[in-house]
Amino acid sequence: MKLFSYTKLTTPVLLFVLTLMVSCSVLTGGGYSSDPLVAEQQRRVESLKAEVKQAEQETEAAEEREKAAKSRLKAAQDELKVFQTEAKRRGA
Repeated sequence: MKLFSYTKLTTPVLLFVLTLMVSCSVLTGGGYSSDPLVAEQQRRVESLKAEVKQAEQETEAAEEREKAAKSRLKAAQDELKVFQTEAKRRGA
Protein backbone atom coordinates (compact mmCIF):
# COMPACT_ATOMS: atom_id res chain seq x y z
CA MET A 1 0.00 0.00 0.00
CA LYS A 2 2.83 2.42 0.84
CA LEU A 3 4.60 1.68 -2.44
CA PHE A 4 1.45 2.70 -4.30
CA SER A 5 1.30 5.97 -2.33
CA TYR A 6 4.94 6.74 -3.07
CA THR A 7 4.41 5.96 -6.74
CA LYS A 8 1.37 8.23 -6.84
CA LEU A 9 3.39 11.03 -5.26
CA THR A 10 6.61 10.49 -7.20
CA THR A 11 5.10 10.79 -10.67
CA PRO A 12 3.66 14.31 -10.23
CA VAL A 13 6.82 15.51 -8.48
CA LEU A 14 9.03 14.23 -11.30
CA LEU A 15 6.73 15.76 -13.90
CA PHE A 16 6.89 19.08 -12.04
CA VAL A 17 10.68 19.00 -11.85
CA LEU A 18 10.99 18.05 -15.52
CA THR A 19 8.59 20.81 -16.53
CA LEU A 20 10.47 23.29 -14.39
CA MET A 21 13.80 22.29 -15.89
CA VAL A 22 12.50 22.53 -19.46
CA SER A 23 10.77 25.86 -18.88
CA CYS A 24 13.87 27.31 -17.23
CA SER A 25 16.04 26.23 -20.13
CA VAL A 26 13.60 27.71 -22.65
CA LEU A 27 13.28 30.99 -20.77
CA THR A 28 16.99 31.41 -20.18
CA GLY A 29 17.92 30.39 -23.70
CA GLY A 30 19.15 26.95 -22.69
CA GLY A 31 22.31 28.21 -21.07
CA TYR A 32 23.81 24.76 -20.70
CA SER A 33 27.47 24.36 -21.45
CA SER A 34 28.62 22.33 -24.41
CA ASP A 35 30.78 20.31 -22.01
CA PRO A 36 28.73 17.26 -20.98
CA LEU A 37 30.05 17.22 -17.41
CA VAL A 38 29.30 20.90 -16.89
CA ALA A 39 25.86 20.59 -18.50
CA GLU A 40 24.99 17.61 -16.31
CA GLN A 41 26.08 19.48 -13.18
CA GLN A 42 24.03 22.50 -14.25
CA ARG A 43 20.97 20.25 -14.59
CA ARG A 44 21.69 18.73 -11.20
CA VAL A 45 21.97 22.18 -9.58
CA GLU A 46 18.67 23.26 -11.14
CA SER A 47 16.99 20.07 -9.96
CA LEU A 48 18.31 20.56 -6.43
CA LYS A 49 17.16 24.20 -6.44
CA ALA A 50 13.66 23.01 -7.35
CA GLU A 51 13.85 20.42 -4.58
CA VAL A 52 14.90 23.07 -2.04
CA LYS A 53 12.09 25.38 -3.13
CA GLN A 54 9.55 22.58 -2.75
CA ALA A 55 10.94 21.70 0.70
CA GLU A 56 10.70 25.35 1.74
CA GLN A 57 7.06 25.45 0.65
CA GLU A 58 6.35 22.25 2.58
CA THR A 59 8.10 23.73 5.63
CA GLU A 60 5.96 26.86 5.45
CA ALA A 61 2.81 24.74 5.21
CA ALA A 62 3.94 22.64 8.18
CA GLU A 63 4.61 25.76 10.23
CA GLU A 64 1.11 27.03 9.45
CA ARG A 65 -0.37 23.67 10.52
CA GLU A 66 1.69 23.84 13.72
CA LYS A 67 0.40 27.34 14.51
CA ALA A 68 -3.18 26.23 13.92
CA ALA A 69 -2.70 23.16 16.12
CA LYS A 70 -1.21 25.28 18.92
CA SER A 71 -4.13 27.69 18.66
CA ARG A 72 -6.63 24.82 18.90
CA LEU A 73 -4.72 23.39 21.89
CA LYS A 74 -4.77 26.75 23.67
CA ALA A 75 -8.50 27.11 23.05
CA ALA A 76 -9.13 23.59 24.37
CA GLN A 77 -7.03 24.28 27.48
CA ASP A 78 -8.93 27.50 28.15
CA GLU A 79 -12.23 25.68 27.70
CA LEU A 80 -11.04 22.97 30.12
CA LYS A 81 -10.27 25.61 32.75
CA VAL A 82 -13.77 27.06 32.34
CA PHE A 83 -15.34 23.61 32.73
CA GLN A 84 -13.23 22.88 35.81
CA THR A 85 -14.22 26.20 37.38
CA GLU A 86 -17.90 25.52 36.70
CA ALA A 87 -17.58 22.02 38.11
CA LYS A 88 -16.01 23.39 41.33
CA ARG A 89 -18.84 25.92 41.72
CA ARG A 90 -21.49 23.25 41.31
CA GLY A 91 -19.70 20.91 43.67
CA ALA A 92 -19.07 23.51 46.34
